[in-house]
Amino acid sequence: MPAWRIGHTALTWEVLSKPERLEEALRDCAELGYAGTETGGRIYDWYQRERPGEFETLLKRYGVKMACLFHSGAWTDPAQQPTLVADGKRWAEALKSFGGDVLMVVPGPRRADNSSYSQAEFQQMADAMNETGLQARAAGIITAMHPHWGTAAETREEIELLLSLLDPAVVGFAPDSGQIAKGGADPVPIFRKYATRIQHVHLKDLSPEWEEMKRAGVPLRSPAGYAELGEGLVDFPAIFQIIKDVGFSGWLMAELDETKRTARESAEISMRYLKAHLG
Repeated sequence: MPAWRIGHTALTWEVLSKPERLEEALRDCAELGYAGTETGGRIYDWYQRERPGEFETLLKRYGVKMACLFHSGAWTDPAQQPTLVADGKRWAEALKSFGGDVLMVVPGPRRADNSSYSQAEFQQMADAMNETGLQARAAGIITAMHPHWGTAAETREEIELLLSLLDPAVVGFAPDSGQIAKGGADPVPIFRKYATRIQHVHLKDLSPEWEEMKRAGVPLRSPAGYAELGEGLVDFPAIFQIIKDVGFSGWLMAELDETKRTARESAEISMRYLKAHLG
């Protein structure tokens, strides 16, 4: 088996709206054999504010590494950029303090009319992310850009434009197989084209029912349309081969934004798939 580290994000346990469920996520990950997890920087802040010391205590109790904090916001808004960069610096320093690896920067939401941002706005976003990457690098933390459906980097064209403006020396790539597929692109060619820039990976499948769901009018930012690993349309063996060929040694994070099962059941299905295909 390649030297990949296998984790599952805490998002599946609804921690963004219920941060107190982080303990449940850590316990389930530990029991299912996941070595790491990730959550949002704002969840880390919630624990520091509401339950000081508990975040680090939970990580030690369950022996699961908090490998990544994600950082999203209105990167195209010059008025918000200083705060976004400062938050990124602070969260990178926090990651370093508890042994994390990656600060994952996520573009902000799409326009209300679903149109793309201008070239100038993409440049503003890239400039702010590049500065965040510099600050994180000074703290000893990797930064990687994460494309996401419903954000400024949803389509292949948007993802490639943003990557072309980011400095690969300070901001890597954190592709998500399910998000890319949901945005209308085949993730395999994107993984292949940017393989040497990949620093962190999200693995999720795309439901075979997604096209039908779109026709039925699923809301723009709904988390629906995903599936557990092996139960959808994504060609994971091809993705695994691509990252193996370039010597990737970072984290593979299974994830579902929404599940009809319990979070634990979903994570268990994905772990079975990973064990079967990664050895």
